[in-house]
Amino acid sequence: MSYGQRNFRRRNFDIAISPATTYAGELALPIMSAALKSNDTIAKNYVRVIDGIHHKTVIQTLNAVDTIQAAACAFEDGADLTLGERVLTLIDLKVNEEICRKTVYPTWQGTATSRASSNLMTQELVNSTLGLVAAKTAENLETLLWQGSAVFTKGFLCNDGTAIAALTKAKVDASAVAGYTGVDITAITNSNAITQFNLVYTTAATSKPAILSKPNIAFYCSPKTYALYCQQLAGLGAGVANNNLGINNLATAQNFNNITFMGIKINVCPGFYDDFIMLTYEDNLIVGTNLGTDLNEVRWIPTYEYDGSDNIRIVMQMAVGVQTVTPADIVLGFTLFA
Repeated sequence: MSYGQRNFRRRNFDIAISPATTYAGELALPIMSAALKSNDTIAKNYVRVIDGIHHKTVIQTLNAVDTIQAAACAFEDGADLTLGERVLTLIDLKVNEEICRKTVYPTWQGTATSRASSNLMTQELVNSTLGLVAAKTAENLETLLWQGSAVFTKGFLCNDGTAIAALTKAKVDASAVAGYTGVDITAITNSNAITQFNLVYTTAATSKPAILSKPNIAFYCSPKTYALYCQQLAGLGAGVANNNLGINNLATAQNFNNITFMGIKINVCPGFYDDFIMLTYEDNLIVGTNLGTDLNEVRWIPTYEYDGSDNIRIVMQMAVGVQTVTPADIVLGFTLFA
């Protein structure tokens, strides 16, 4: 008689094995971490990451108004604490890629092993092809986190991958930042970037001043927006003192690493929309994954051994989701209000 025995997919075998390579559970962690966490948004700690989620997790929020009262002998609940919750739901994703051996085999085998006399793929080649696919997966996920897609239906700024040219305010309002504090800005150039950042900063200062004291407060923007801001600081546009000499008369000779605005750092995210500027604290943006569970898996399948082709296949199974803790603490500037 069975009493609900639990089954696990953890496989604790040596990962340097034969070509029929399968990594699951703990063994998938190094590869899946590269696939999910090598993008800039996660790798540079621009968001808070919660691993080990199986399907959903509840993020508790606690807001306090004024907890101090006059001293008294009796207990009197001030009713000043509001407990809420936000649910982060993972979205199941997969990677299915097929690679022809002849395009990668000679480079890695070289003279060490003759292809004619050996059908074995070295562990180095297995690792290389897995690493290549993992890197491209991380690059793709960077965009999905912010813009969403047809399969990743919950991004920070959009849920369906709509391109900036066709994006509408309604789509932003339905994304993970729904409930944000908004401000209308114009298309960003190297002559007005400072003005646009300042519009977002002023909105925060007047509407959400408490977030400016957060230890991990940050602006978020795309590489294009950041580049245009740096160009203006260098004096290539208008609005900087000393005409075209830029800050401290250095013009384009200055170092633009770790540039800030009003002392607040700027997180540059490749998946972020152009002509958008966001200001919030990093702990307010959550990315959840099923890393560390028995629900993610990586397979390296030598299909050339079975179907007469010259192909290998790489399969990844994982789940990712995004959520914001307090959307009202997000100040978002973009050009879609009109």
